[in-house]
Amino acid sequence: MKVAIVSKYDKRKLKKILKNFGFKIVRKNPEIVLSFGGDGTILYSERKYPSVPKLVIKYDSKIWRNYEYSSKNLEKILKKISEGKFKIHEEIKVEARFKGKKILGLNEIQVHNKIPTKALKFSLVVNRKKFKGLVGDGVIISTPFGSTAYYSSTGGKPFKKGIGISFNNLFGKKIKSFVVSENSKIKVKIEKGIGLILADNFEKYFQIKEGEEVLVKKSKENARFIFV
Repeated sequence: MKVAIVSKYDKRKLKKILKNFGFKIVRKNPEIVLSFGGDGTILYSERKYPSVPKLVIKYDSKIWRNYEYSSKNLEKILKKISEGKFKIHEEIKVEARFKGKKILGLNEIQVHNKIPTKALKFSLVVNRKKFKGLVGDGVIISTPFGSTAYYSSTGGKPFKKGIGISFNNLFGKKIKSFVVSENSKIKVKIEKGIGLILADNFEKYFQIKEGEEVLVKKSKENARFIFV
């Protein structure tokens, strides 16, 4: 089985362990990806190898999900995978469409004020429900996978199904975070100011100006994880 390694740590030991279990180390067209590190490594792994099954091995990082494993158990898990004793778990991703371009997030899509000292004025429409005249730092549109990340820091609670919406530092209004159907389409329009459309920890982003609108929805592309 062909395996790609994504890690900021020294890969020599990982390569040796993988080869001991009969895996072939590759950089292109892997059958599985070993994500060795923390949450940021998972996000980068998915961007680099979208939809390829990921084996998530956490190194000195908190384990959130039942398909994330401690580095202490690496060899035991590799043995099971080499014997074909594993399943694939899928997680939805969200995508932002803006001016014919697209950006995907495994954790979330954000619309965020570009200048920290200047709030955005914006509106949001989802499932015929309209939120107008919102003023603040923006909005976070999260997947279940990302509901324990930035979404939770703005008051959102972890959820297992749907798409979460949480407003970031709203001025003059208190709107609790809420979850909508995963088939919902969410439109965000800038009424005043300049914003950024962000996905996860990706350095790529789009700039959105007054009068412009971005559509956020579930992507047709899922992330896939190895569960043993």
